[in-house]
Amino acid sequence: MEGEITDRDRATLVKAAVARVGRDEMKTALGRTNEPSFQSPKAVTNALNALRKHRDPAGVVTRPQYRAALPYLAAVLADACLSRTIEALGDHSDDPTREQLLVAIEEVRGSFSDITIGVMLASVADGDMPASDLCFQLATSDERFGLTDWAAQEETAPKGPARSPVDRATTPEQREARRLKKQRDAEERRRKMEAARKAGEQVRRARKERSSTAGAAAGAGTEPSSAGREASVAPRLTRRASLTPAEEDEFDRQDPWSSAVIFAWVPFDSADPDHPELDGKSRRCVVVAGSPTDLLVRPGYSDGGMKSRDWKSVPLRHWRRAGFDQPTWIDSETLRVPRPSEGGPVGWLDPEDWNSLW
Repeated sequence: MEGEITDRDRATLVKAAVARVGRDEMKTALGRTNEPSFQSPKAVTNALNALRKHRDPAGVVTRPQYRAALPYLAAVLADACLSRTIEALGDHSDDPTREQLLVAIEEVRGSFSDITIGVMLASVADGDMPASDLCFQLATSDERFGLTDWAAQEETAPKGPARSPVDRATTPEQREARRLKKQRDAEERRRKMEAARKAGEQVRRARKERSSTAGAAAGAGTEPSSAGREASVAPRLTRRASLTPAEEDEFDRQDPWSSAVIFAWVPFDSADPDHPELDGKSRRCVVVAGSPTDLLVRPGYSDGGMKSRDWKSVPLRHWRRAGFDQPTWIDSETLRVPRPSEGGPVGWLDPEDWNSLW
């Protein structure tokens, strides 16, 4: 594309990309926007709620009343694909060359459709990041992603009544507010991309250690030592973690940290009368599954507390071996937490205790 890429061009590309998404994939993404962790402005939330209730959201998503929700919906649709692409880019994820991005895309094409990759490129193109223009150019020039005719979305869009110059005018304050908002959004995206890059390196390192430790143990004809616990526990587990369909789409049961015990911040169910200023505390938790950026965990609670009297909670038999410092009960509910960028597990759940969770 010649000339400057305008904000309108970027919004039109997002619209064209989202318009190609199938009904089932669209409904799954809309379901994720209903989770407590998803945050958006009220106007966007209302539009997403209306789409979620529609019988065929994919057929109406490009209508004007849903325009404000498209960037948010595109980000959800592209989330897993973007995380894998960032992981594939490694140190080049902030500002890749065209060749580096093409190599990374080729690596993830085995797991994601060209339609989803097109949504990912359009979503990044809509942001204020170093790679935004590159993603725009690649999405609109590579026929694999079906977006070479992206401009037709704007040309064929239903036109409303003409507005007067007064209606179209914006004040300097409004322009500055929009600029600052785009800057804040871009910084947040950069922060998430950097966290995803570090998490990807962490996952690759853990897999490499797991593979080398298991291989050394097999060559010696012995069980891996406790020092190689990260490599030895997961293959011995006999029961699969129970995940919801939405969790299945995002988290991997075979994550190198599955069955690990880590520290994570767990919010209180209700306010602590002795410490009303606190809303949670750091607890040892069991990792159930993972993604490049987040972990799905089940918190641990000390014996004698409220959770230990909950019939759904599960007591650990080998709590010392798992890295807990006192008798512990594992909550029945899962919690999503950010994957730590530093440090590692403090222990690993014994297979017998793991099986008792399911």
